[in-house]
Order: sequence, then structure tokens, then C-alpha cells
Amino acid sequence: MNPSLINPSLLRTRPTYGSLSDARESRIDRLKISLDDSMSEVVSRIQASGSLGCALIYDGAGRFVNIVTDGDVRRAFLEGKRLDATARDIHEVKKKTSRPLPVTAHIGSTHAERIALFRRYSLRQLILVDSFGAPVDIVDHESMNSSPAYVNRPFTAVVMAGGFGTRLRPLTEDTPKPMLHVNGRPMLEISIEKLVSYGASRIFISTHYLPEKIVDHFGNGERFGIPIDYLHEDEPLGTGGALSLLPCRDDTTLVFNGDILTNLDISMFLAYHLRSESALTIAATQYSFQVPFGVVSTTDSQVVHIDEKPKFSFLINSGIYFLSPRVFATLPRNGAYHMTDVAHEQIRRGVRVSCFPIFEHWLDVGRPSDYDLAAKLF
Repeated sequence: MNPSLINPSLLRTRPTYGSLSDARESRIDRLKISLDDSMSEVVSRIQASGSLGCALIYDGAGRFVNIVTDGDVRRAFLEGKRLDATARDIHEVKKKTSRPLPVTAHIGSTHAERIALFRRYSLRQLILVDSFGAPVDIVDHESMNSSPAYVNRPFTAVVMAGGFGTRLRPLTEDTPKPMLHVNGRPMLEISIEKLVSYGASRIFISTHYLPEKIVDHFGNGERFGIPIDYLHEDEPLGTGGALSLLPCRDDTTLVFNGDILTNLDISMFLAYHLRSESALTIAATQYSFQVPFGVVSTTDSQVVHIDEKPKFSFLINSGIYFLSPRVFATLPRNGAYHMTDVAHEQIRRGVRVSCFPIFEHWLDVGRPSDYDLAAKLF
């Protein structure tokens, strides 16, 4: 069987035999999920897979159904699925995409054949199957030395840390909000270390309120293993306005609010941004609230329905963005300019602005209750 796109629904049932190595079996077993597993279980399995970045769906009879990746889960999330949805729901969404079926190769395929598939389809992983189409092993791009162009790309990071933190006073009377400690460390330090771990090549910190507190702590970034420079705002400029101060504009740039704490997988976020060829990608998180009363619907003063304590959910701006270099040419040279202004200008120009849903922990530390919660979550 040549390496190919295989439709699992057309495959025969695989016989039972004992020729596979324990290592291969255990690797596949660690990736297995069922159609009825919840989205949260699928996410956990994908995150535990490391550089493979996937899980493998099986039906109730033990037959392989499909591969599911981080991108598939977030796509399903954008289509309205939530963490209590199932792998079956994710699979239904995946079937409508440009690659509804897994790319596979026969276990006996040559190294050259596998490399050709990695390059042709820009793969992160390749499933190796037996003659009945059942997965028996899986290889990732790192082991094949064939990483897609959108993987492991360096990026510049800009952290916005100039706010006054008014709602957190008196804690912020002599301390910038991003420098408040969470479990013994400044929030901003937690974020800086996260950015370094995900491959940031350079970090700029935008300052305004009590800038010396930030500069004295981080210096030039030497002890954090990364160059750190500062963008000082004499007057608050908004996120877009602060970006106009950035001296280097030829790199893909992550913009990150300094009062945000999150477990977001930045490498997946960056890959999504690059693959979608977007000018701007906005990370969005789910926000829900429940009306504490019955909501009455009427037509011509007649009650037609009463919805008891309905719950509403929205995707909200998380304060985390990826910008392509071409966005910087559209920023005004001076004055206040917000990220909503940046987004609206890109939309007006007809370029792609994408949404990347966050289902990891995310917290905007803006109120005392949020600050108390931060120590528990992070």
C-alpha cells in the first residue's frame, strides 16, 4: 500500500496478532480516545502527547476513526462546541474541513516516502498503518527532521505593562499591577518566563505607571536569557499606540497584556496564525453569565415563552494577539490607538483577521477577587 490519504470507514477489521512491538503499541495506546470522550478529555490527551500534538479516535468496536489535533478542537470550539461536547462532535466538524481524513503511510514505507508526505502536507505527525489500515505507530516532525514552516518559529513579544491598576488599589499605590506577586513572584515575571519557554527571541515591555519598578527588576533581560527592551509611554497611548513605538517591525509579533495570566499554548497559537496567513489573530476566551430570573418573550403583548434563568456565552477578547509585520505600516505615528482600532482597520482593508479560541486557564487580574483567584489557578 502506498502512502496515502486513507478513509477509515472503508477499511476491513484488523485481525488480532502479536507481531507489533510493545513500544509501538504503548505509543498508540497513549493517544487513544473514544467517540464518546468529552472535549476536555480530548484536550488532555493531546496536551499529554507532546510534540505529536494529537489524539486518535476509535469507535466502540475498537476501529480507528480519525486523528484529532489541537486545531481541530479549537475549530469545533469556534463552531459552538463546548468542553462538554464529545470527540464525535469534533469529528463531525473535522469532516467538513479541507483535510477530513488522516494522512497515513504503510508501516513498510521508506524514509523517503515518509519525508515526501511530511513536506507535501506540512505535517506535524504521520500515522503508520498496517495492511488493514489500523495504526501501529506514529512519527512526529522532529524525529523526521522535517518541521513545517509554521512550527518552532521565533517571534518578538510586546508586553503591555503601563496601566495604573486603579481597581486594585491600595495594592497598586506603589507597585505597577503586573508586578504584584502571585505565589511569591511578580505576574509579569511568570509571563516573561512563559514567553521564553515558547521561543520568543526578544521582548519589549511597554511602561507608563512607575516604570522604574519594572526596569529595575528585569533590566536588559540577561538573567532571564532573553534581550528585554522598553517602550515608555509619556502619556497612555493604548495598545495600538504603544506598538507604534516599536523599533523592529519585520517579525511576527505577539502582543500580551501584562495583567493576564494564562496556560495558553503559544506555539499552537503561533502555528494557527501563520497557517491562516492572517494579518491579525485575536485570542478569545469564553465568557458566560446566567440571568437569575425567568426571561419573558412576548409577541403583541402576549407571552409566548418563558426561559427560566437562561445562560448566555460569548467569545471575548483575551488581550493576547499575534500581528504579521504588514500590520505595523497601518498604525498611526502618534496619539492614542487601541487594539480594537487596529482590528477594525485591518477589517476595513479587507485583510484576514482571525480568532483563536482559548480553552486553557485565562485570568484578567483586574479586581481583588481576580487577584485572590490567581494564586489558586497559577
